[in-house]
Amino acid sequence: MLFFRSATTLAFFATAAVNVVDADANSDVEEPVKALKTLCYDYSELPSVDLGPDECTVRKFNKITKDLFAMARAENPGVQCKGGVKNERMAMTGTLTQKDAENVFKEMCKLQLSEAAKELEAIDQVITGVDLDEFYAGSGFLNNETGNFQQDPESFLKMGGYNKYNVISDDPRTNDHYPTTERSYDAGQAVKALYSESTKNYFAAPTSEFEEGCASNTVMCCWNRDRQYFDKQGNCKSGDCARQDPGDNTDLCWTEDKETDEVYPWPGDKTEGDLHCHGISWGEDDESGLDINSMAKWNSLFYVSMYDHMYDRGYVGSITIDSEIAGSHPMCGCIEEMAPVARADCNQVSGGANYKLSIEDDILKVEKVEGTFELEFEACEGFKFIEDFTPDDFENAEEKKELKSSNNDLAAFVFKQYLKGKISSTQVSLVEETLIGYRNPDVNNSDKNREEACAGAFEKKFEGRPYEERVVSDVVGGSISA
Repeated sequence: MLFFRSATTLAFFATAAVNVVDADANSDVEEPVKALKTLCYDYSELPSVDLGPDECTVRKFNKITKDLFAMARAENPGVQCKGGVKNERMAMTGTLTQKDAENVFKEMCKLQLSEAAKELEAIDQVITGVDLDEFYAGSGFLNNETGNFQQDPESFLKMGGYNKYNVISDDPRTNDHYPTTERSYDAGQAVKALYSESTKNYFAAPTSEFEEGCASNTVMCCWNRDRQYFDKQGNCKSGDCARQDPGDNTDLCWTEDKETDEVYPWPGDKTEGDLHCHGISWGEDDESGLDINSMAKWNSLFYVSMYDHMYDRGYVGSITIDSEIAGSHPMCGCIEEMAPVARADCNQVSGGANYKLSIEDDILKVEKVEGTFELEFEACEGFKFIEDFTPDDFENAEEKKELKSSNNDLAAFVFKQYLKGKISSTQVSLVEETLIGYRNPDVNNSDKNREEACAGAFEKKFEGRPYEERVVSDVVGGSISA
């Protein structure tokens, strides 16, 4: 017989939104309450099962219970089990259907992951010799110098070997062209070490400006330069890296010079060149441990800005560091502070832990393994924008069928956050003012679509002004200087 043996267990199954027997969850008496199904076999002598970070899934649950059922049946050849393994799954989860049993298992995994996520503590980001305020503004030696943070000797061999280079090494300080300075090299090594820490601890906000948070719950970085070669990213080459562009994934729509109150449209890429933008977004803070992406937002910013784009790809410098582009915007900042662009790529953070599955007192039990939780960085998963689609529509299972996935797209992720109630319509409006293609997923398809979106947004905001590039002859690119 399956019994719910404690108020805690009863409360859990009640929150799992499945068919279970109603009981007094406040009762202190641990007398058994009869469940709806009974187990055919005794599983108490069977071993527990270890689950890896990616194995607390319905598919794994069904396979494990199938294997355990086969073992129990082999040990009890004379016992017939009406309903087979599905009966056992329902009995050990206190449910009436296979689907509900699977839902209970998913909730168990979700609950244990959230508990594991709470194990991490916030630590400060410290990189000796680096002023993070300066870095995120887009200035300082990390943004101004040229040279690699890391490299593979195989890259030299593929590009001519000793016929072309005197030194072939994994040490970027010894290069023939653009040798890396000691301070850049040391900072790169520190970033590499900090990346390892970023998967095992929550990071505090990197600067006082970010400590204040963002009204939009969204940060975006935009880079105008590639300082590193041999990484198959951007246009920097070993013999030509003085002013090379990053990989192009967006269009700059316009900038505004607050000092002169002038507006500068940037159609095409004659002046701006290739630009690259990448962002993060998060929900409101809570202590449930369920929204790992929000809890790890500053880890995500570190990964996007310092590890993935600077250390790995060599992307540095803010858009308005360029003396030909008017205005003053940081390299990374709250999206409401950034210059309007067509689109941006996107990062999110998830988490994983090891688990132990067992059947005790006829009840399925899933427990996290202490000390195994780690954060994982990945391209965000969002939904393609649909006009007038609301959070209420999202709650309707049938309405969800209208949604199409759109990954690695900041606009699509913000739209998903909004539908799930993690950010408000007011915050979405702030994002929309900068991310011009928010309502137009076609900006992901081509440069032509991006330019059209920028032109349309400019003409709507600055009615009567032509969307034509203005020559900047007397404006030095922003107040941020090298």
